[in-house]
Amino acid sequence: MSNELSCGALQDQTEHAALRSYAVTPEMLLAAQPQVADWARLAAEGYATVLNLRSDPERAAEQQRNAEAAGLRYLHRPWPAYQLEREHIDELAAIIEAPATGRLVFHCRSATRVGLMWLLYRQLHYGWTREQAEAELRAAGYDDDSLDTFGFCADDYFERATEAVAE
Repeated sequence: MSNELSCGALQDQTEHAALRSYAVTPEMLLAAQPQVADWARLAAEGYATVLNLRSDPERAAEQQRNAEAAGLRYLHRPWPAYQLEREHIDELAAIIEAPATGRLVFHCRSATRVGLMWLLYRQLHYGWTREQAEAELRAAGYDDDSLDTFGFCADDYFERATEAVAE
């Protein structure tokens, strides 16, 4: 594994490509940026809530209109791509575990940040090992490059958390 990987190193999704997504559980879909046509399909597949991590408030407002028009509940949490903190993972856990959430589409631009957050969520809230969390992501379709990126970023997260406790 190279320490030169960026936490956002995965390729961009094109505007007209099929939605890049990874069903990690029957209730959780990790996804890249959905397009207008995707919202109704996601609702028809039984998803109830969308959690958007993108930081652009104008784009988020437009996505909220489109998602709600399709019957989806919409949440916007512009958590950072880098320098994730425990509070972000804990808030994600609260959203996932809230009964009102139902089936969740969790998305960012490229499905990288959501994959990383899922890996950290499994480790911090379920006590899973890195290997267990990576195996789930791999089974959902993430590739070796993605897992290398997640590993690099997770190492950064845990190093910062350790340093904060030591101070």
